[in-house]
Amino acid sequence: MTTPLRVFGTRSVILAAIAAAPLAALLGCDIKTSDRDLVFLDPPSAVEKMHPRTGMFEKAVVSCWVDPRSAEDYAKGHISGAISAPLVDMTETAAARLAGHNLFVVYGDAFQDALAKAGAKRLLELGFKNVYVLEGGIRAWQKDGYTLVTGTEPGGGTPPKKDAAGIKPAERGGVEVPEQGVR
Repeated sequence: MTTPLRVFGTRSVILAAIAAAPLAALLGCDIKTSDRDLVFLDPPSAVEKMHPRTGMFEKAVVSCWVDPRSAEDYAKGHISGAISAPLVDMTETAAARLAGHNLFVVYGDAFQDALAKAGAKRLLELGFKNVYVLEGGIRAWQKDGYTLVTGTEPGGGTPPKKDAAGIKPAERGGVEVPEQGVR
């Protein structure tokens, strides 16, 4: 009895599998989500969820805040440690930027923010688990007494600039001072 590999050859089978993958995606083999799939957390609950008390034998939670707003809005003010993943290019960048995390809280500007909901749905559709939405967005965050940081870096600030020789000030023994957080 001959096998498909003997009849068509290994290369043909591999090419057929590669050609079938986009077809499967077009035929609806993806995950569909709705607002009913979303879980909302108020700011204190989100902070608690991000920093759970785990036992010695429990899987460690590696959480992250996800900011689906534009890079410009992110730079104006974001939750410290948040990863900028603009919704417009989240499909291409989410897997790489969010790899290694297993809990996500997506936030927008305000209560019932469509961008936050869309970002959370996109993560669920991409196969991410433990995805939550910050209820009230950064307005509720600030109202509850939490602060924002500015700049393009997750912890605030901007990447240090290099001098003409391509050396960062910190590499010369200088000190980088991050920008002050927004209140």
